[in-house]
Amino acid sequence: MYPAPGAGDLRMSTALPKVAFLGLGKMGVAMAANIQRAGFPLTVWNRTADKAAALVARGARCAPTPEAAVHQADIVISSLADDAVVNAVVSGPSGILAGLSKGAIHVGTSTISPGLADRLAQDHEAQGSFYVAGPVVGRTNAAEAAQLTTILAGDARVIERARPVVAAYASGILPGGAFARQANAAKLIANFLGASGLDLIGQTLALGERSGVAPELLRMMLFGFFGHEATREYIDKITARDFDDVGFTVTGGLKDVELMIAAGRDVDLELSTARALQAKLAGAVKRGWDGKDWSCLTDIDRLHQEA
Repeated sequence: MYPAPGAGDLRMSTALPKVAFLGLGKMGVAMAANIQRAGFPLTVWNRTADKAAALVARGARCAPTPEAAVHQADIVISSLADDAVVNAVVSGPSGILAGLSKGAIHVGTSTISPGLADRLAQDHEAQGSFYVAGPVVGRTNAAEAAQLTTILAGDARVIERARPVVAAYASGILPGGAFARQANAAKLIANFLGASGLDLIGQTLALGERSGVAPELLRMMLFGFFGHEATREYIDKITARDFDDVGFTVTGGLKDVELMIAAGRDVDLELSTARALQAKLAGAVKRGWDGKDWSCLTDIDRLHQEA
């Protein structure tokens, strides 16, 4: 469980909180710059100190170690590469936990494993500080424009205390839940959607290009699919497992997917997504779902059964 902040821990004050920012990659340096523009007193740390030069020129202090950076900070924001780096910067010698004051808040914006996020929350609790999981969604240009989206998970009162600083770099702040792992799981889902979408776009273009379909028509079809009302309707349908209201049957879907695979084969293209769909639709037929809406193929994964 997350520690409940007491009256002393909340440090209610009219003064702006002191902020430490650790990790000045492309995303981090843009986020830190927005925090600085918002007027928060800023200390920064990065393994390569020269990346802090522009921030220092505008008044930030550059610390030699994570421990030194967070020593007097009320709010700490970290933007680090992966689980191993986060572990080293947080828990290693001269790390964040070694210098973090009791009652201070650490918002971790990195994409890390849900298990590590929970462990960080526990480690901060044991040390007397607070951890908020706050992974961000968006590209570098969104970070530069303070238009990132972040998913925050942790104690609600602690999140509210950190919110003004987070709002300096994120225009969208989404509730992630009470436990750190929930925010990081949600971030991985967002990235899964993105990666799957990229793969689907690529396979669509490959099939279309090899089949002689006009590029502008392919572009219109892709824009139409990802922005179509029917796509949103399917999200609701699958979420509710509403498979008895049939728009297109499993049998029909399997037939069409096999035609897709054959069309790809004709132009020397292996459609890996179509192969996966074929296996799941075939699994749905074996379960006697052939008369249900073809979107029931999604339950092959949700029920943890083999297709």
